[in-house]
Formats: sequence, C-alpha cells, structure tokens
Amino acid sequence: MKRKEIDLRYVSVNCTSHPVIKLGHALAGLASEDVDEIRILFRSDDIPEGAMKLFLSKYGYVVEDLRKIDDGSSLLIAKKRI
Repeated sequence: MKRKEIDLRYVSVNCTSHPVIKLGHALAGLASEDVDEIRILFRSDDIPEGAMKLFLSKYGYVVEDLRKIDDGSSLLIAKKRI
C-alpha cells in the first residue's frame, strides 16, 4: 500500500498559492503515482470539510477518517476507491 501526506496548513493564502491550488496539483501528481492512501493536514478556514470531500471524490478517493488535531487543524485520511 502506497501512502502520501500533504500538509496544507502553512500555505500562504493568495490568488496563486491558495491551499486549494496546492491540493489540486498534489492530487493530480498522486494519480500518476498510484497512491492508495492520502493523509491531509489542513485548516477548515482555508478549505471547508465538505469541499475537501467533494474535491477528493473527483480524484477517486473516499474519506475514511476526519478528526480535529490540537492546533485547530484537521487530519483527513482518504483511500482510493476500488
């Protein structure tokens, strides 16, 4: 099983480097790497949880777990749909 982690918590928020843009680039790259599980650290202020789930489903991933972590961020674990 191939796993990757994406940390979107400290991406500057402007029109060219928003966390959503970074996530899109990362997911497009992961599609060619055949990654089975993704762990994403993000702030729901930057990307709402519902939008995150929708975005991942576009790339064939299903959210398995979503939890808050101590610094106010969230950890999302998604697996490739079979």
